[in-house]
Amino acid sequence: MERSVDEAHPDDHPLFGGDDSAVGDRHVPGSRSRSQRHRRKRRRRRRIAPLIAIAVIIAVVGVGFVLVRSLGNRLAVADFSGTPGALTKVRVASGDGAEDVAVAMQEAGVVKSSRAFVDAAKKSGQADDIQPGVYQVRLRSSGQAAMAAILDPANRLVTKVTIPEGNTERQILATLASKTGLPAAQFNAAATELNSLGIPDGYTAKTAEGFLFPDTYQFDDGTTPLAMLQDMVTRFSGRVAQLNFAAKAKALSLTPSQVLIVASLIESEAKFPEDRPKIARVIYNRLASGVPIGIDASNRYGLAVQGKDPNSVTYQENSPYNVRINLGLPPTPVSNPGAASLQAAISPAVGNWTHYVVADAQGHHIFTSTEAEFAAAEQRCVDNGWC
Repeated sequence: MERSVDEAHPDDHPLFGGDDSAVGDRHVPGSRSRSQRHRRKRRRRRRIAPLIAIAVIIAVVGVGFVLVRSLGNRLAVADFSGTPGALTKVRVASGDGAEDVAVAMQEAGVVKSSRAFVDAAKKSGQADDIQPGVYQVRLRSSGQAAMAAILDPANRLVTKVTIPEGNTERQILATLASKTGLPAAQFNAAATELNSLGIPDGYTAKTAEGFLFPDTYQFDDGTTPLAMLQDMVTRFSGRVAQLNFAAKAKALSLTPSQVLIVASLIESEAKFPEDRPKIARVIYNRLASGVPIGIDASNRYGLAVQGKDPNSVTYQENSPYNVRINLGLPPTPVSNPGAASLQAAISPAVGNWTHYVVADAQGHHIFTSTEAEFAAAEQRCVDNGWC
């Protein structure tokens, strides 16, 4: 029985292609076989798949770029650029590393971030070359510029002071006040703080005299008068330790303080190295003989500490420093001796000399062992205007 098109089973309906087995090899207009449709779908999928893959790659790259840029912005080192600002000061303490300096730089407003300075220090390869001190650097500097400034010795704020051998405490304090611009009263007060100066063990100090080692010093900006004197005493301590001063004083049957006084007398009397150990021997010989040592430098010092002209000495003054009358050593050193005089005091020359006097216009000395020899040498000195 024949069915109408409308009554046909959906699979047999011409609009749905029908069953291949039912239609056989007949070609029905507007219809395709299932295999043809599958082949076309596969071809379409093959054409679309690469496009989808490319689109996914582009999307991933785009998202990655955004994430990297965002992360980079968050991790970027904050650093100043452009023209730096005014000068300021930054202190680098002893033992500070690049990280410590970086923090100080950031707190002072020199760099925008401590990381900017640390990175610049690492990149320079000179992080270990940073020295303690006070430096002038510019505000709002880049990390690289700040690192360059801290490495430049010209930016270190120091006061250079040279203390000659044989200067007295009063002379040294006046020099320090003049060179640093700090009030003299502050140095005078600091010199009285004997318990704070760092006088080495085994020494008796009535004043700072003798302990202010003559040398060249560089004091950082802001160093206090007390710290300056402490630095000088520290240098003295180091030198006498090198010389084994205390042990050699004991070998002379004297205390370190007594031998320091001898060294100060040598420093104030000698002009030439060869005279120093001989002057030491004269002093020790006279002490052993129980006669006044008669060192004129002590008499002159006694007037100076009283604020009087040392050249007005009469050698009759009632003073513990008048060693023409009093036996033994003066109560304190009479100057601040250098290394050569310290060495001479613990290593006196061998000889029986008991006197010495200036022997020429240059200031060399002649040494004698009798009163008669000394009297003749002294007269020659006076006649030639050498003394």
